[in-house]
Amino acid sequence: MSARFGRIPLDRIITEWEDGHPINPRLLAGEVAALLRTAAPADHPIHEAFASAILSAMPGGCAVTHGALVDYFEGAGSGRPPAMITTTTGSVPASAVLVWRQWINRLADEATSRALYVAGRAIPAGDSSNIAMAANASPTASQTEQPPLPSGSEPGYVAMRQREQRREGERRAAEQLEAKDIALQHALSREAAKDAIIATMKAQLQLSREEAEDERRRRIESDRARAELAEQLREHAGIIEFVNPENALSPVEGRRLVAIWCELTENGTVDAATDSGIGVGTLARDWWRKHVGEPSDTEVKRLRWALTWPARKGGGVVARRPRNKG
Repeated sequence: MSARFGRIPLDRIITEWEDGHPINPRLLAGEVAALLRTAAPADHPIHEAFASAILSAMPGGCAVTHGALVDYFEGAGSGRPPAMITTTTGSVPASAVLVWRQWINRLADEATSRALYVAGRAIPAGDSSNIAMAANASPTASQTEQPPLPSGSEPGYVAMRQREQRREGERRAAEQLEAKDIALQHALSREAAKDAIIATMKAQLQLSREEAEDERRRRIESDRARAELAEQLREHAGIIEFVNPENALSPVEGRRLVAIWCELTENGTVDAATDSGIGVGTLARDWWRKHVGEPSDTEVKRLRWALTWPARKGGGVVARRPRNKG
């Protein structure tokens, strides 16, 4: 049924219900009457925003009581809707009572829920005629031959429905709480995973920092070593060029002298004369003979003078001749 708004004359409500409510309109009228009876005392006036009688012969409006509306819907439920309805200022035609659709529809929806609740529990199994009547169909047997359905507004059924609604509400609340708890656990797990990732990243960052610091220190040490080597090279640049055969200023005899010294002393680590017991002059003569040719006595003297270290020149260790074996 499409939603309708505004007011509707009281005598047209049952007809409008025939167009869309899931239960028999007469049954629904009786259920609405029972619901109104439990909503307020019979003499309690309904607010004019929900129901009021407006007559051209009467200035203003007149209030409709709950009891009068109960009587009207009870009559409609029995198939004899009253043509007149009592108000606080007297009887008026039902067609002159205007009812706010949204208000009466809310009552009809609640009455429908109560009726269907009772039908699902009170109708015996296989009682197709009562089921058809409740479902707004035409039963095979007449309505007078069937026992009337109990009203959904009877205190026992109302209390039963309220208990079930309360249990259903508690069940849904428990499900929602469980769902929230699961969501919270998932959120905590995600947070724990994030914390673990962050901790891992922090550890990796710290390791990277330490490695970077080690690399910085190694670079500093390497730069220092290169600087020292460069300084040493600068200090020995003259010597290097002295023995450089490609340098035109490098003397041949000087290069040979350095070569003799490097070979005999193993680059200044061995005292060849002392270890072998052979004099420097003899060692120099043997080297010269092997690499250059037979030296003259003058050349041997120059070599001995140039290669003999100060301790030997000042009467240091005397060369020894190796003993003959046997």
